[in-house]
Amino acid sequence: MTYKYFPSCNFTKASPQTSKALQKYLAEAHGIKSIGCCRPGHKKLEEGDRALTICLSCSAIVTENTACQDTSIFQFLSEDKDFPWPDYHGEEIALQDCWRARGKHELHQAVRSILEKMNMRVAELEESRDASQYCGVFRFNPMREDNIRLAPRYFADGMKGQLTLYTEKQQRALMEENAKRYHTSRVAVYCNSCLRGLLQGGARGVHVMELMFPEAAVLDQERREKH
Repeated sequence: MTYKYFPSCNFTKASPQTSKALQKYLAEAHGIKSIGCCRPGHKKLEEGDRALTICLSCSAIVTENTACQDTSIFQFLSEDKDFPWPDYHGEEIALQDCWRARGKHELHQAVRSILEKMNMRVAELEESRDASQYCGVFRFNPMREDNIRLAPRYFADGMKGQLTLYTEKQQRALMEENAKRYHTSRVAVYCNSCLRGLLQGGARGVHVMELMFPEAAVLDQERREKH
């Protein structure tokens, strides 16, 4: 069995240094190759390969276009006995589950396990795991046509009746209202859309992978603040 990692264009754009550090770790510690964007990259998967994905959209595209099994990078790393887990000294952090991760119980548990391994206390929200309705502004915009063509079950059938279109001004107001729900200094997420929504609303959102690679994350956060 050969793992191949899809680093997610959106995650790499939002957190380039963290993405680079993760890819370096996977290569050096596990010999896992990163094969780039899932849209053309899924064609590089061969029989017996297993895809590692960090993005829910990448996961859908791989699943609908290949016969290869897909595993969340969070699940993979939560079982890595040699990962150098940083210590956050008991920091309490809210965890914002993603609406698109409903039914992905292994992902839910893996993220919580990772936060606990980093000595963080998870503050569960009232709407958590499968009850979460949050995905940033993902459900407030039309689905991309190229995504629909590539993964129609996910981006068309799965979104039927689930979208409510709002203007950019309305979306920002919704994100700002949502930010009032959190009572910890930081909010952890594992979804690119969720992170964008938190930051847009003024919440101090942080991707779980940034918590795992804090030195790289400092550079990403500095870059984000400049823009």
